[in-house]
Amino acid sequence: MQTKGAKGAFYLYIVLALGLALRLVNLQDPLIDKQAWRQTDTAAIARNFYEEGYSLFYPRVDWRGTTPGYVETNFPLYPFVVALLYAAAEGPYEWLGRLVAALCSTAAAALLYWLGLRLGLGWLGALLAALIYLLFPMSIYYGRTFMPEALMILLSVGSLWAFARWIDSGRRWDFALAVLLAALCFLVKIPTLYLGFPLVALAWLRWGWRFAFKPVLWLYLVLALAPAVLWYWHASLLFEETGLTFGIWNRYGYDKWDRSLLFTADFYVTLLERFWHSVYTPAGAILVLAGLALAPSQRREWTLWVWMGGLVLYVFVVPEGNRRLHYYQLPFAPVGALLAGRVLEAIIGADAAAAGWCRFARNWAHYWRVVLVCTLIVGVAAYSAWAVRPYYAQPNNWHNYYQSCHLVGRILDAKLPQDALLVIGDEDENTGVPHRSQSPTLLYYCHRKGWQITPDEFAPDRLDSLAAEGADYFLVAAGFVVENESFWQDLLRRGVTIPSAHPRQWHDEAGFRRFVTRQPRQDRHFILVSLASRGE
Repeated sequence: MQTKGAKGAFYLYIVLALGLALRLVNLQDPLIDKQAWRQTDTAAIARNFYEEGYSLFYPRVDWRGTTPGYVETNFPLYPFVVALLYAAAEGPYEWLGRLVAALCSTAAAALLYWLGLRLGLGWLGALLAALIYLLFPMSIYYGRTFMPEALMILLSVGSLWAFARWIDSGRRWDFALAVLLAALCFLVKIPTLYLGFPLVALAWLRWGWRFAFKPVLWLYLVLALAPAVLWYWHASLLFEETGLTFGIWNRYGYDKWDRSLLFTADFYVTLLERFWHSVYTPAGAILVLAGLALAPSQRREWTLWVWMGGLVLYVFVVPEGNRRLHYYQLPFAPVGALLAGRVLEAIIGADAAAAGWCRFARNWAHYWRVVLVCTLIVGVAAYSAWAVRPYYAQPNNWHNYYQSCHLVGRILDAKLPQDALLVIGDEDENTGVPHRSQSPTLLYYCHRKGWQITPDEFAPDRLDSLAAEGADYFLVAAGFVVENESFWQDLLRRGVTIPSAHPRQWHDEAGFRRFVTRQPRQDRHFILVSLASRGE
């Protein structure tokens, strides 16, 4: 296996360089692209580690009100690593978070190559699997977002590779590595428990049903799961202390487990379109289906079917989460890439690996195979380039809205006192979940702590109660309040302004509108109100 892997190592470096380059596109962009709310939540935890202390077991969010901000969430390994880089760079530079994700995503492709070899693929099939993984649209985009998804994929692939390596070698150090990667994987993202399916498959293919009676495998299970059990128990205590949660267990979260979706055609149409379009691309989806249809040539290749089956079950167990959030399908990328790699290797034939790619390509008897493989790979790459574009600049004015929010945040970060507490009025991006911010973006952009309320909560009494708790300002997009006449009149009585004009205030609507129409910057669409005292 070492010889087989070494033969493709040179080409692997080229593939990894290409994959990393794709993930460095727009590296320094602000966090205003798709899933901006999820990215800013993660970035806020990283920044709070950097500014408030490196207490790994006490992650803090911005939407904390007057609490310490401790939140029930997945183990914050990714934001903690980013925060350490912030310390080294002497500043919370967001591109560092994107860079960590890009490196994790690229490293996952390298481990996918070595995993492919362990599962019975030839070096060429494993290499093409790594390439296809790096080219899938969702892999490209979420391989550079400020989110823990790229780390999750790295640890997922690493867990399977390390486990296969250990059961082959039996060495203690390999066992320790397998336990470490699995434990970190389940800590970082609890849904990765679906890896239990391919892990059991690997054990069964190695020992048959005797695997269930091997004490060392039970030790592996306990050591891999114990840290996750302890962490999520600790995280639940943080929720009890502050009342803040990401809704990990559907406690005060939207119903990710809504089974009623399974009886609707729209659910299946939505997911099929997504897999065809942004998870695999049409050419990639055809390769994945062909990979599932192609009979295994090695016993261990059956692990791919079990892995895919575990993921399909995961979709059925968490249907609403998968329907609503695109990145829930990201775990399908590595196993799909391995299935595609099997097909591409089969098209080329085993003699390609033996003779060498260039020499094989000069053999006109097999030239069409090379052309077909190259066409399929180019098809995946070309479609990905088109499919991923809306992720960088969201349609339907969302991109413009987040650009404006980012501008407003920079203005107010420079103007407001560092300890000012804000009340943000914004749309609901988390389906009315209590104990959870509905949209944490503006608080993050403003670099302030506070509360976030939705338009259905806009009322004078609500602002007064938050002011009594210590809120200093109310910030909201004008479009959310001008149609609510009574609430708008209350804001005028308090005194309204736009971020760039603060601390100047207006109490008459006509004068304020005249001023706003003359302002060139996008912050003119936002209203800032001081809650310290009510205007007379």
